[in-house]
Order: sequence, then structure tokens, then C-alpha cells
Amino acid sequence: MTALRRALPYLWLNLACVFWAGNMVIGRALRNYLGPGLIVSVRGAMSLVVLMVLLRFLRRDDEPPLREDFWRLCFMAFSGVAGFQGVFYLGLRYTGAINAALMNAAGPLAALALAYLVLRTAVRPVQWLGALLSLAGIGVILSTGSFERLARLHFNGGDLLLLGAMVLWGAYSIAGRAVMRRRSVLSVTALTSALSLLMVAPWGLWEFATTEPQFTPWVWQALAFIAVFVGVGALLAWNAGVKAVGASEAMAFMNMTPVYTVALSTLLLHEPMRIHQLAGAVLVVGGSLLAALGPQWLQRAPVPESS
Repeated sequence: MTALRRALPYLWLNLACVFWAGNMVIGRALRNYLGPGLIVSVRGAMSLVVLMVLLRFLRRDDEPPLREDFWRLCFMAFSGVAGFQGVFYLGLRYTGAINAALMNAAGPLAALALAYLVLRTAVRPVQWLGALLSLAGIGVILSTGSFERLARLHFNGGDLLLLGAMVLWGAYSIAGRAVMRRRSVLSVTALTSALSLLMVAPWGLWEFATTEPQFTPWVWQALAFIAVFVGVGALLAWNAGVKAVGASEAMAFMNMTPVYTVALSTLLLHEPMRIHQLAGAVLVVGGSLLAALGPQWLQRAPVPESS
């Protein structure tokens, strides 16, 4: 039972990555129908309905007044929900899936840097090594094992937007753990979702008035998927993991998203698992575990007795 309790936060983090794997594909497809402001606004409204229903039945009565964490929650809403999602979907309009996955892979490195610079958290060399190994694994997967293909990649403004989105997500995760020491995961997720909807609604309304959005039946299905599984499921799972293990350890698992994308393609679309994908997955999983659990392993290592 103790082992399961220790593993549960990492299971939550991996579940969030599974949901984000679907979001990566659907987000690219939705760009042909809706602008990023509309995607974030409609998804946010649909997610908020689900969160309010959950909060109605699962709300705790021992939480502090909202005013004590209001500005921290506003920062989380701006950085992790409104800012991250808006910049993410905007970046997907200008770059390809390979570049997007590479920028996503830089998330753990950004989180380690933020934890060190902002919180003065001690970051051990083993954590940097794990993040770099994971990044190398993503490169192996995306390049199909060919360094020439990786060298031919071109980066543009969309890639910078996605990199900025990952920095915002790291900031959201760092701020979130402090707030969730006093509030439940569900409460924080619902409050930040509500505040973020107020922030992005003007953007969505402007796009609705100035563009020609296409709300086809497929678009509504896609929005419902990302609202439930990304706007609710992924956020709840991620926040639960961050609350338990901290932002820097949690961000180490961000690179599992492309691995799950490959796995889902193999299981659902019957695409063959290739050698370079398996090798890259081993690097990603090993690097993620090293970055997240390496310091704990070092502390438990037996100290050699002096003769």
C-alpha cells in the first residue's frame, strides 16, 4: 500500500501526459476551423461547467477565504491556463508537429531553471542529466534515428511561442504547489479555470466577430474531448502530481507526451513500433525517472564504510 501511495503522483502525471498526447493532435487539426482564442474560450467554458458540477459535490469546507490566494490564483490562471493554452494553440498555427514536440521537450529544462532562479531550489547534476537524456530521446523519435533529418529542421516564430508556452507552464506549476498546500486540487483547478475564462473571453469574442469560425459536428466533438480530458482531466491529474512531488520533479515527465503519442498510434491506428521509436522511448523514460527520482536514489545510496 505504501509503494502504491508513493507511485500514485507519478501515475497522475503520466495520465495528464496521455491526455495531452491527444491534445497535440487535435489542436493541430482545429487550427483549420477555429482561431486559438475561440478554442481556448469555448474549451474553457465547457471545462468550467464540468468543474463546477464536481465542485458542487466534492467541495471542502475548511479552505481559507479566496482573498488570501486571489493574486496567486490570478497568476496561475494567466500563466498556466489562459497564457499557456493561448500561446500553445497560437504557436501550433505556425509550426509543425515535430518542432512542437521538440519545444515541448524543453519544458523540464525550463522548469529546472525556474525552480533554481525563482525558488532557489537546489538542482542536482543528475536532474540536468535526466532532462537532457529525455530531450535526446525526443530527438531520436522525431528524427527517425537520422541526425541529418534533425539537422535540417528549421525553427520559426511559432517555435518561440511554444517555447514561451512551456516557460509559462513551468511558472504555473511552481506557483500551484504553494497554493495547493492550503486548497484542494479541485478547488484550485476550478478557480483558475474560471479566472482564465474571464481573461480569454474578449479574445474569443473578437475572433468570433472578425473571422469565420466553422463549428461543424466534428469541431464540437473535438472541443468536448479537450474540454473534458484536457481542460478537466489533465489539469486535475497534473495539479495532483505537482501538489505531491513539486514542480521540478513533475515537469520531468512532460517529455512522456510524445512517447504516449507514438504508443496511442500503435495501439489505436495499428502503426508499427519502429526501432528508433523504441530507443527514443527508453531514453525518455529513463531520463524522466532520473530527473524526477535521481536525488532520492542518491540519498538512499549506502555510504561506503571507511576502513
